[in-house]
Amino acid sequence: MGLWNKLYKNPREQEKIRPLLESRMMRDILMEVGQRGVEQLDPQSVPLEQRARAAKLAAAEGGTAELRQSVIDEVQLDAQGITLFVDGEGTAFLYGDYNYEDIEDTDCLPAVAQYLVQHLRGYYNISRNFWPAEKPGGKSGAEKTRTVFIRRHHEDTPFDPGPLQKQKLF
Repeated sequence: MGLWNKLYKNPREQEKIRPLLESRMMRDILMEVGQRGVEQLDPQSVPLEQRARAAKLAAAEGGTAELRQSVIDEVQLDAQGITLFVDGEGTAFLYGDYNYEDIEDTDCLPAVAQYLVQHLRGYYNISRNFWPAEKPGGKSGAEKTRTVFIRRHHEDTPFDPGPLQKQKLF
């Protein structure tokens, strides 16, 4: 579990994300991702700048028929839960159903999103919605994450490797 060592150097930040990553909820989500299956890699889902690398990998794997990607179209993480979308159908995993209170401090959601992307085969964009939060003493300017979206990359959505670190092919 070296993921949060890269993302958060502060031990207090690590402790925010650890219970969620090691929870029964995350095991259920990853099981759902696995049960949803995989499909043949859509060439449109490979960013232009990485298509040469994908072609080399496809040749090494025995052709593009061997390259598979998750059927998950989108994952949405917010203060209430994590929702997986496949063909417009959403499967919600609510924190309350797993004996968690609502997550008010959503600073850990980008790291959880990055963790999920590592288990989704294919290329995904990570984007975030922010809201302004006041700092103690009435100072403004801080931003908190409201929602994190993981969307499968297609040609009409520019590839953005996400807020934390660059994604890799599979």
